[in-house]
Amino acid sequence: MSIVDLQIRHDFGRFALDVKASSAGPVLGIFGPSGSGKSTILNAISGFVHPQHAHISIMTRTVCRTPGGTVVPPHRREVGYVTQDALLFPHLSVRGNLAFSPRCLGLDSLGGKRVLDVLRLAPLLERRVQELSGGEKQRVALGRALLSQPQLLLLDEPMSALDSRLAREVLALLMEVKRTLQVPMLLVSHQESEMAALADDCILLENGRIAAQGPPLQILARPGRLGGLDNILRLEVARHEPERGITWLVLPGQQQLAMPLSTAAAGQTVSVGVHADEIILCRQRPEGLSARNVVRCLVDGLGAAGTDSLVRLKLGELRLLAHVTHAAVEELGLQPEGEVFAIIKSNSVIRLAV
Repeated sequence: MSIVDLQIRHDFGRFALDVKASSAGPVLGIFGPSGSGKSTILNAISGFVHPQHAHISIMTRTVCRTPGGTVVPPHRREVGYVTQDALLFPHLSVRGNLAFSPRCLGLDSLGGKRVLDVLRLAPLLERRVQELSGGEKQRVALGRALLSQPQLLLLDEPMSALDSRLAREVLALLMEVKRTLQVPMLLVSHQESEMAALADDCILLENGRIAAQGPPLQILARPGRLGGLDNILRLEVARHEPERGITWLVLPGQQQLAMPLSTAAAGQTVSVGVHADEIILCRQRPEGLSARNVVRCLVDGLGAAGTDSLVRLKLGELRLLAHVTHAAVEELGLQPEGEVFAIIKSNSVIRLAV
């Protein structure tokens, strides 16, 4: 079943939007440069923009058919909307902002408690908005949207106003929302790392039209589209070595990943991030390295991106992206299902404090 079906044509004079797409998600990414029409699509889905010609369905329910057809008002479209600005009410506490959500689940209900738990909001409930960090404000905005029981969560560059550390924290939270709450999402972004980490299907938008649609790796591998792609993983803490300043995380296949010493308890699940260009690939297990992590993987796929390549690696159910040159792929003879060792410095494994 499609999470969204779109047919939108609207002429703004100096800019025209003309798109037709359908996606089963569960997370659809809309990717492209500023001014390409990404936010306009979200505003049309939410009902804040009325296109001249449109047929928009959310989970097979038609919410807009123009001209002359159904136009469901925004408050009845059953979507949650989170923007760059958290748009919280400054005169209300976190609890008050969450409770203001239309169709709000009770914070003490089973569903409400799940949202609070996933977003780590319980310790913030009595805080004033002015006391919150940027990342905490976005967590509250996400909570308010999810408590409204949306059929579709619209995310309009929710991390663009945050610094890189806070942006990673919010991205890790969205991955957890996807995994545990299973709410379909539509993510608008111009950041490759966000698309690679979260989206299952990706639309590339250019000048108001769809240039391509497909798996994020395929879309991001188009020439000129490569950026600093991140890997964000949820892993269990195996053990600590305080004297060496290392915490070990559990990987599939009885392997482990070293990171800087963490305060997380053994058995706790943590979110960590690794930049794709921090991963070095080797066909044979190396010896005598300062890097703590030598992880055996299989090549899951290869993508060309101008003068660079993306190598998708698999470790059981986990997936990693490595960013290397075309020359490296050729010299290593990388092929799908071929064995390769990923070398990762422990200091390159960053704990996401969520």
